[in-house]
Amino acid sequence: MNVIRMLFAASAVFCLAGSLAAEEIPWPLAEDYSRDSRRIDEYVKSLGTTTNSKVVGEFRKKLRARVEEDKKIVAAGDKHPRYEQAKEELRRYDVFLGHMGQKLYFIFKGEVDLKKNNVTFDYAQLRIPQSSVRVKSMDGKNVYFFFGDERVYLEGEDLKEVQKQFRQLWYTLYFLQGLDDPDFKKYRAMADACLRYTSMAMKNNKPENVDYKPMPKPGKLNSLAPQALALAKKSSSHADAVAVVIDADDWTVERSKAGVILRRKVGGWVIKPMKRGKRAFRCQFAQPYTGNGNYGALILYGIGGGQFNVK
Repeated sequence: MNVIRMLFAASAVFCLAGSLAAEEIPWPLAEDYSRDSRRIDEYVKSLGTTTNSKVVGEFRKKLRARVEEDKKIVAAGDKHPRYEQAKEELRRYDVFLGHMGQKLYFIFKGEVDLKKNNVTFDYAQLRIPQSSVRVKSMDGKNVYFFFGDERVYLEGEDLKEVQKQFRQLWYTLYFLQGLDDPDFKKYRAMADACLRYTSMAMKNNKPENVDYKPMPKPGKLNSLAPQALALAKKSSSHADAVAVVIDADDWTVERSKAGVILRRKVGGWVIKPMKRGKRAFRCQFAQPYTGNGNYGALILYGIGGGQFNVK
């Protein structure tokens, strides 16, 4: 059985008649939930907010006790009256673990060598509202949160999301402990490395560890800044903008494949206040071509392309 497939894709589960009532066995092994992964999804979400390790531990203990019982029944042979049900419950257990892994979000970059019991960690990537953040080391010793190549200080909803994913990952690994399948071992090694380094980054998540850059220098087209700021404030992403710096000296004309002028664009930086300092976000502004060498009103054309902290 390919466990990686179960970790990252939904598995099909078939139900058998004559199983015990759902309340007599842990719910992941019950027939009622074998075709519906929603309860598993909700359970993994709850792991991101729970702090009651005792409750989780008792549930795992009960679940594993049933699984061990099922393994003994299957090993004894098909003469046992609960043989088919035990096989089905073991399959559901694999699906439960697979769904747990599937619902987590983290990207691991590095190498795992199970034979040498060695893990090389380059970075981990976690999702936060409207973006993602990397966990990596700058000097080979200290680990920080990064946007691009800059250390950042996470706070508010960004920090809450990372903390939630940290707890989800920790508890999922808790369920995977003791499983000897090579694929599970590799997954567990990657997740464990992400946990360890994220924990280190959380300890270093301090305002004094933030990297700052100078404020962008205005270009020759910075006279467009007041219009650009008004446009930025109308967007949902930058409604709290306090300034725009247009750093371009000239327009970039954009044409169709046939060579027809479509618009002219200019890049700039939207400046937004943070609790500590400010942050610059890359944006594009444009004027649509109206013909005869003329262009229309300025519009906000695109958001994205870089960001950094400024004092």
